[in-house]
Amino acid sequence: MKIIALATCHNRCKLTLRSIKSILEQSLPSECSLELCLVDDGSIDGTGDAIRKTFPNVKILEGDGNLYWAGGMCFGWDNYAQNQDMDYLLVFNDDIELFPNSIIKLLEAAVEVTASGTDAYAISGAFRVPGSAQIAYGGVVRDSWWHRLRFKKIRPLGFIQDCDTLNMNLALISSQALNKVGFFSRDFTHAGADFDFGLRLRQAGGRVILAKDYMGECNINSTRGTSAELGISFKERWHRLTSIKEQPFRQRALYYRRHGGLLWPLLWVLPVSYTHLTLPTTPYV
Repeated sequence: MKIIALATCHNRCKLTLRSIKSILEQSLPSECSLELCLVDDGSIDGTGDAIRKTFPNVKILEGDGNLYWAGGMCFGWDNYAQNQDMDYLLVFNDDIELFPNSIIKLLEAAVEVTASGTDAYAISGAFRVPGSAQIAYGGVVRDSWWHRLRFKKIRPLGFIQDCDTLNMNLALISSQALNKVGFFSRDFTHAGADFDFGLRLRQAGGRVILAKDYMGECNINSTRGTSAELGISFKERWHRLTSIKEQPFRQRALYYRRHGGLLWPLLWVLPVSYTHLTLPTTPYV
């Protein structure tokens, strides 16, 4: 069994090193191998050099700082991951810290899902906010009978749960799922690509699953610098909302048209909620 792990980083060296360390120190089944590919998107804080020195076996691809999160993941997929003979793609964010047996727990969930008759799936791992019981990211389910794109996070309950889509702070994706729907849509540059992937996989007959237990710890995005920040003007809020880091006009329209159902034009013009598209925790300033 071969797993390819893929992440994108930008200017947060210490967090990236911690995240990679927690991935590479995972306990794995004896028949399982793991290779890690990191897209360093124009970091100027020494991230790439630090990783080469500390983890020389990590494959590093260089971006120019304009890939952003979803673009960086697609870059890593195009230039490395898709050319590998693998059983699973492990997508992770560079700010997570995993518990020791998290990948084994993802693989156990994969065995259970496969035994149920589904081979095209993505398994999400949920994260707690450090030092608390608050859930940070993981699988989500619809939270409205009429708004198809309003979601809520669900907690691990000791058994696998079906989700409508997922945050990809950590996700194990089967090769069959990738064969069925491809990887991230090139229509998304930063936010929204993970939600779009999960929704497309469900539409194609695959499953999105939340694993039984928490996988580790991860902070929730700060609203500072985003359109959700308090005390900013309407003009500045609109500017941030429609920027490449949040919901550019064309990307938002495509997402709502693709997944919003018959009411998508109405939903598209409603006030934006961060339960619709969750921003990745990779910062770009």
